[in-house]
Amino acid sequence: MRTFFIPILCLINLCFFSQNKGEVFLSSEIPELGVRLEIKNFRLEKKRFKIQEIKPYFKISENVKVGIGYCWLKNNNHYFEDSSQISISSSNFFVSKQWTLSKIFFAETTLDFGLGKIKSTQINNESYKGIYSFLEPALILNYEGFNFFSLGLGSGIRITRSDRSVLSNSLTLPTVILRFSFKLSEIYNHFFIASNSSLYLRYDRRV
Repeated sequence: MRTFFIPILCLINLCFFSQNKGEVFLSSEIPELGVRLEIKNFRLEKKRFKIQEIKPYFKISENVKVGIGYCWLKNNNHYFEDSSQISISSSNFFVSKQWTLSKIFFAETTLDFGLGKIKSTQINNESYKGIYSFLEPALILNYEGFNFFSLGLGSGIRITRSDRSVLSNSLTLPTVILRFSFKLSEIYNHFFIASNSSLYLRYDRRV
């Protein structure tokens, strides 16, 4: 997972520091950039599982965002009928389009594609590994009445392909999605843009 943060840092560095040389850094707003934290809940053999995701994104137009992510499902001691436990980890790419419903609500359709690995552990501690991939369309309702973050609730269908020798169950399942999004560009612009008169006094040298 540590290698996943390298592209995140590169993306943040690109957006924060690729300003025109003739402009003053603190007076230039950055494009919209953020990080989504999502929990995707599903049920399998009457047990609840949750896939956790962290997904930095970049807004490429007024209503379209793209991003990369990392998702994982830890071994949580739930044994299946074949006496196995599973863990999943994968990287993913996503694109989303939003529609404004009101000043504080917007709906968003997303399409995620991911590729990684799945691992099953038997009661006798034997383990098996295989390839895991998924395609997940979803619809999410978001509330953005807060300055620096937004909340979302939605549902999707996670269409998966995985090695059946690792887990015999199909992992193509509906999901209930909980989302928490940090608005990194809003946080940056609020605290570091000198033209924000609510933050700086007249004698501040940055104004």
